[in-house]
Amino acid sequence: MKATNAGKQPVYVLGISGKYNQGSTMGEGHHPSAVLLKDGDIVAMAGEERFVRVKYAVGYFPYHAIKFCLEHAGITPEQLSAIGWSNNPYLATERWIRANHSTIKRLAFRLTSHLYATKNGIKKGLRLFSNLLKPWEEEENEKAPFRDLFRLDLDRIPFFCIDHHLAHAASAYYASGFDEATVITWDGSGDGLSGAIYHGKGGELSVVEEFSDFSIGEVYWAVHRFLKLSDEGSLMGLAGYGTPRGAFRDIADPERLWVDMTQISRPVVGEANLGYCAQLVRRLGPPRLEDEPLDERHESIAADLQQFVEEFGFAILRRALAKTHCRNVAFAGGVALNAVMNGKIARSGLVDRVFIQPEAGDGGGALGAAYMAYKKLGGHLQPRELEHVYWGVGYSDAEIEKTLNETKVRYERLSREGLIEAVSDLLTQQKIVGWFQGRAEWGPRALGARSILADPRDREMLHRVNAAIKYRDPWRPFAPSMLEEVAEEYLEGAFYAPFMIVTFPVKPHKRDEIAAVVHVDGSTRPQMVRRSVNPLYYDLIQRFGEKTGVPVVMNTSFNLKGEPIVNSPRDALRTFFSSGLDALAMGSFLIRK
Repeated sequence: MKATNAGKQPVYVLGISGKYNQGSTMGEGHHPSAVLLKDGDIVAMAGEERFVRVKYAVGYFPYHAIKFCLEHAGITPEQLSAIGWSNNPYLATERWIRANHSTIKRLAFRLTSHLYATKNGIKKGLRLFSNLLKPWEEEENEKAPFRDLFRLDLDRIPFFCIDHHLAHAASAYYASGFDEATVITWDGSGDGLSGAIYHGKGGELSVVEEFSDFSIGEVYWAVHRFLKLSDEGSLMGLAGYGTPRGAFRDIADPERLWVDMTQISRPVVGEANLGYCAQLVRRLGPPRLEDEPLDERHESIAADLQQFVEEFGFAILRRALAKTHCRNVAFAGGVALNAVMNGKIARSGLVDRVFIQPEAGDGGGALGAAYMAYKKLGGHLQPRELEHVYWGVGYSDAEIEKTLNETKVRYERLSREGLIEAVSDLLTQQKIVGWFQGRAEWGPRALGARSILADPRDREMLHRVNAAIKYRDPWRPFAPSMLEEVAEEYLEGAFYAPFMIVTFPVKPHKRDEIAAVVHVDGSTRPQMVRRSVNPLYYDLIQRFGEKTGVPVVMNTSFNLKGEPIVNSPRDALRTFFSSGLDALAMGSFLIRK
């Protein structure tokens, strides 16, 4: 994805996501992230939550993520050629006006636009219009920290507002490696859209169709709030226990792409961010209380929701393929994190190749915003496969040892081979090990850089890890990391899937062999590890396989419930000493309890 830049200074482009609105209600401005490109190539990517230690970092400006990206590249903010933001409030407002066909709204928008342009004092008296109709306020809010925290002159550096779903699409297409692709984006809502179809070809993206009348992501959020589960992803796990009962059948038609949203989430009732409406309560029964045990009704609701997502997902896919005539597909947007649907699509026979952008949610918009900003500068981009997500913060052995000495922690320093041997031994002894190596992963999945590892052979290990470290719903499945070469041995319909974002059925005769990472429905959500991508992690799994005959480890994210994945050695030590972890392998150092 290189631009021609012979003899010139490098072109650095920063992409950011989220909305700076500290103190806002949940659901707006979440997952602020930063991505830095150099001549169109990725240099660094990180989410703000990892630094501020606040899950989702709602309303935060990605200051620390930006600072890390710049420092990693060794540049100052003044060396940036452009900034791209994965929101376009101007386009969102235009869509809002068009959707409501309101003459008053159009006139008010024109009036406030004129007053803003004149920079006179009259606009200060139109606070109502200002709050509802002035998209430039959102842009100014997002620009302000660049001026205040980085002393950056944004009159000199272009600041591009990138349509939210275009940012999603760009993040998937340009990271897919497909010269031509059908690109589908779907989430709750962004800049007035809930989804879109794009056609990527020869390095260019064009819009095929946009969706705003219904929202798969909004329905998903509403049911998540109704069931009061710990996070949205847990709905997929719960669905495996239930049987669909047709809860949404009369208010949703996937073939027509129609949903009566007034029966689900519009308007919401009660507290400001309840997420669902009174009609949904009448349809599904009483909402689950925070500590209420899950029962068969809750399981069937989750199963109905998963069925709804898959039916609409396939309907949009078929619609997209009919319009683009391209069987290579790339997905992004929060709904693309539905690994169960992703697996079924990949095995459906409808597509040839599938790429799901691993940071599919709003944080991933920073990557797409950077790509599109680079193109707006005249840079040339061609899709190139995103081979890994190790683009976050890394620490040298010297930095790790300094932290260990400052905190007076006892440790062993081991050679590479010694570390692999010691950790593989611990895993065979049913010990639970924190694994902190190299640069942190970008996105929501731990992929062998900031992971908690355990032996997958005994089903009881699932419950041990839950009770000792994760403190999450006991029915939720854990995922495996396995050598790429053995995937076909364990999985049905296996293809290379390195990002833990696709589920596969486990072959029946292998389910007992890796019982701790097989869900109740017989599936698993693997990370397939390629040695050229992560040689240390690969060699650890291989050594464990040599000792046990099972080249697979249980891998879950290195964090406690409700916290972001650990980012620094101090984060790792705090989590280690406040949980049931038995050992911590951090760089060349092994810490035991």
